[in-house]
Amino acid sequence: LDRVGRAGAVEAVVAALRAHAGSAGVQEQACCALRSLAANNDENKTRARTVGAVEAVAAAMHTHTGSADVQGQACWALHSLAANNDENKTRARTVGAVEAVAA
Repeated sequence: LDRVGRAGAVEAVVAALRAHAGSAGVQEQACCALRSLAANNDENKTRARTVGAVEAVAAAMHTHTGSADVQGQACWALHSLAANNDENKTRARTVGAVEAVAA
């Protein structure tokens, strides 16, 4: 996944989250992709932070409150992004991701 990350996958996924904010299907799949890219990969977590992945995932959660699929994948994405990464944890708190999960 390092090679995929270096090729711009993280940036492409976050761009898709932003470009297709109204599509629950895109949001679900993009969150799933971020989950995979960030899992146990510090380089991709840093890339994700740099391009605003935590904020984009939180926005998906706020936009698609009625979609259990988006909510579930977004929770997993946040988990992967924040695991062993204090900066991403702080961002998640700052952008309201914790409140979105609680809702």
